[in-house]
Amino acid sequence: MAKILSPSIQATVQDYYGRRGFMDIGIAYSGFMDNLAGRLVNQVIGNDINAPAIEITGGGFEIEFQEKSIIAIGGSDIRASINGNYIEHYKAVEVNPGDIIKTDRISAATKGFRQYLAVAGGVMVDEYLGSHSTAVYGGFGGFNGRNLKAGDVLETGIVSEDNKASAGRRLSRKCIPILTDTWTFRAVPGPDAAPDFITEEGMEEIYNTEYKAQMYCDRSGIRLKGPAPKWNADRMSAGGHPSNITDHGYPCPGGVNISGDTLIMFTCESPTSGGLICALSVIEEDLWKMGQIFPGRDKIRFKYCDVKEAVELKKTDAPLSFE
Repeated sequence: MAKILSPSIQATVQDYYGRRGFMDIGIAYSGFMDNLAGRLVNQVIGNDINAPAIEITGGGFEIEFQEKSIIAIGGSDIRASINGNYIEHYKAVEVNPGDIIKTDRISAATKGFRQYLAVAGGVMVDEYLGSHSTAVYGGFGGFNGRNLKAGDVLETGIVSEDNKASAGRRLSRKCIPILTDTWTFRAVPGPDAAPDFITEEGMEEIYNTEYKAQMYCDRSGIRLKGPAPKWNADRMSAGGHPSNITDHGYPCPGGVNISGDTLIMFTCESPTSGGLICALSVIEEDLWKMGQIFPGRDKIRFKYCDVKEAVELKKTDAPLSFE
């Protein structure tokens, strides 16, 4: 058991795979915004990669453990401590009854925006539609279908032999994701791109522009600040805004939607369909980066990628190693 003392800007119970197979009825994946960090903290302590963990947004999180367990924290470089003593990220650490884990608050120097706290055996919440993830905008799944609040008591899993064996080990430095304030996302053009919607020159501009994340960033999308797209001439003369089309399914997470003249990166709880174009689709290998974009500060660039390269990148995950 563990008690939430401070929930940060937003803290939720999430898992790695999320809630898949329901986009046709309007239910997005949910799951870890940074699915790489969430998976890694589970692996460090010997959990299944899909074990439910706590996603912490923006630091300022505090939790008190009421029984012995093993934990690991990773993601943003915000410092974390146990009883005031700082702990390494991506290291399996034993906790005892009464131990308090606390994360510092974000600052101008912070790299990344979300952290993941994995607990031996996972956070014990009911499965709903095949996932333990919280659907924030649907109000279901996870812990009572909502963000965690001060005073909430979470049930934690049984400490397995694999968990016990992990105590003290850390993820090899070469396996720790690199955090920055300028992110590059490899992206496939389309489904609504050149020449039918945006000119060839306009697509080149999108791939060569440095965008800035607006303050409007959450688990549903990340709005970007940058130049207006160069629209196909026929769409400009057709009446209405050229970004408007007949309702269709969105490629998400990862679709780069254009609403009016604003690019929006669709994340793990984005709309699943709508009447606006999606000019790019971020490849799966780069989706984790969306969870670490610092709103109002970080810069974003897109790099051209074709489908074949995206598939090959997915096949070549580097093996993990521990120290």
